[in-house]
Amino acid sequence: MSSLAQPWRARRYRAPDVTPLEVWNLPVLGHELWELLSTPRVEADRREGVPEARLAHRLMPGLVSAVESLVLRHAADAVWLTGGLLCLRDFRPALEEAARELRCPVHLAESPRYAPVLAGLHVFPASVTQPWVLDVGQTSVKCVSQHAPPRVFERDVTALPRLFIGMPRPSDGHHIQAAVRFIASALQSFARDTGASAPDGLCLALPCPVDDALRPGGCTYGWEGHTSLVHDLLEQAHLPGGGDVLVLNDAELSAEAARREPRLANHTRILCLTLGFGPGGALLERG
Repeated sequence: MSSLAQPWRARRYRAPDVTPLEVWNLPVLGHELWELLSTPRVEADRREGVPEARLAHRLMPGLVSAVESLVLRHAADAVWLTGGLLCLRDFRPALEEAARELRCPVHLAESPRYAPVLAGLHVFPASVTQPWVLDVGQTSVKCVSQHAPPRVFERDVTALPRLFIGMPRPSDGHHIQAAVRFIASALQSFARDTGASAPDGLCLALPCPVDDALRPGGCTYGWEGHTSLVHDLLEQAHLPGGGDVLVLNDAELSAEAARREPRLANHTRILCLTLGFGPGGALLERG
C-alpha cells in the first residue's frame, strides 16, 4: 500500500469524559431499538401510507422507552438529541407530549442535523487554525470548515447499496472501495466548491464503533474490520494541507455538541443520542 501524499497523522480521538454507548440493538418493546427508531422505520411507514404529520409520533414509544432504560442504567440527569430524524415534521411537539413523564429533561439541538459537525471544529487545540470536519453518515456526508458552512453530500444507494449487519459482504471488497470513493469525493468537492483554506487538522466521525487501531465496526457500508479504511480515504482524497486526523464515532461527536450547549451547563451526566439512519449513543460525564 502506498504512503499518503500529505503529512496526515490519523489517531483515535477519545475525550476523557465521553464514553461511547452501543444502543442500536437495545431491547425495546420487544424489538431492537433500530427497528423502532431509524430511517428504515420511517421509510417503511411512508411506504404504508402513514401521513408525514404522523411519522414522528410513531417513533415516540420506542424513543421514550429507550430513554427511560438508558437514563436509569447510566444515572443520567439530562438527555441530548441530535440527528436527521429530529427534522421530521412535528418531532418537537410530539416529543414534548410523549416525554412528560420522563425523570430528566430532554433537549433537542437547535440545528439537529448540523450540531455535531459544527462542534467538531472545537475539538482541536488553539494551534490548529484551519480545521475541517467530516461527519460520515449512512445516508449522507457532511463537511464544514471555519470559513465555509456545512455542505451535504447524499449517498446514492444505487451505486452504494446498503449492506445491513448480517447481510453477506461482496468477497472482492468492491463495496469498501465504493464507500472510500464516495467519502473521498465529498472531501474533494468540498475543497473545490467552497474554496476553503487548506486544513491543518481534520476531525473524522464514522457511523460505527472504531477502536484504537482505527478498525471500524459494522454499519451499512459493510466495512467492518477494514483497518486501513481511514488511510485509504485520506490517500484517495489527496487532501491539501496536513496535520492530525482525529477519528471518533458520530455519537461521540454529538457529545461534543452537548458539551457546548448552554442549556446543559448545570448537568453532569448527559445521555447523548444521535437519531439518523440508526440510533447511536454516548455518555458525557462532567467532573
